[in-house]
Amino acid sequence: MNAELLQTTIDPPHVAPPSAAAIATRWRWLAIASVLAAACCWATQGVAYELILDGIQTDGLTVVTLRAITATALLWGWLAITDRSALKIPRSELPAFAVLGLVAITIFYPALFYAYAWTSVSVATTLLYLAPALVTLGAAAFLGEALTRGKIAALVLTFIGSALIVQITQPANLTGNAAGIALGLVAAASYATYSLLGKHLLRRHRMATVLAVYLLLGTLLLIALKLIVAPQTWPAPREALSIGLYTGVMTTLVPITLFTFGLSRLPSGDATILLTFEPVVAFILAAAVLGESLDAGQWLGAVAVLAGVLLLTICGRVPVRTGIVRLSRSTREPRRCRMGTRIGRRQSLPLHQT
Repeated sequence: MNAELLQTTIDPPHVAPPSAAAIATRWRWLAIASVLAAACCWATQGVAYELILDGIQTDGLTVVTLRAITATALLWGWLAITDRSALKIPRSELPAFAVLGLVAITIFYPALFYAYAWTSVSVATTLLYLAPALVTLGAAAFLGEALTRGKIAALVLTFIGSALIVQITQPANLTGNAAGIALGLVAAASYATYSLLGKHLLRRHRMATVLAVYLLLGTLLLIALKLIVAPQTWPAPREALSIGLYTGVMTTLVPITLFTFGLSRLPSGDATILLTFEPVVAFILAAAVLGESLDAGQWLGAVAVLAGVLLLTICGRVPVRTGIVRLSRSTREPRRCRMGTRIGRRQSLPLHQT
């Protein structure tokens, strides 16, 4: 018996390596976990903004400016070390990049911040999910994309849900939160515009270049706005560093990296659907940390908005938090939407900045 044990120890039985299918399954689950982790990071931003305002004497414009500065500095520093070719700015495209930066950073960042502050994290998060519906309308109006029955049904769901979220049946609440609701709609419109504008730039330039250039130009414009509107409200260096590192890293660069990895291993539609986990996490955090709550009508509205987003994803591959969509060169046969419309396969790219 001891001899057999010794022989087994010296010459252990052969263990077959994991199959290609098993390895692919592991990578898929890792990709799913990465996308969900990205959704969780983005879900914390509304609560983080509220906690920053409660704990530090500053204003929203300063907070988002610090976020943009930190994200830009770290991204440019990383690319300068690892891929300098990505930082070559095409001069002929500078006006287009400037417009994209204006929309995606200078307008979007403050609008979303004050939408959180003047309504609630839950309401502002749901309003932001109007962006896919606005992208669909914009694509139909300016790019000639068809509005199929499935898309129309999704749009109806989304807009009815948004009306319930802002409590359109209660004029007193609607009037009291009018400024915050308006900024939430501005944020959604900015994000939708950013998606449509960025789509064309991505056809001509690398994703890293597009991200780096529009982030830089948008940040410079945001700094200029900050210096004009509130030049004296900078927090102490230690507090500024804390704000910048969390908002610029944990709610910007880290989720972009995680989502990029997940998207490289998953179909874009699957990644988009997984990102609808974000409002779920945002609602839970807002309730647990800030004591926020939604009434029954608002919960129904939130469900309707997310259902509309999912239907748009299934029928049209509209980006939610992926930011940019472009046609894939895949030769696969087009899918069929459940509503009977034939569509092509699209690839989403994560130029997400929120």
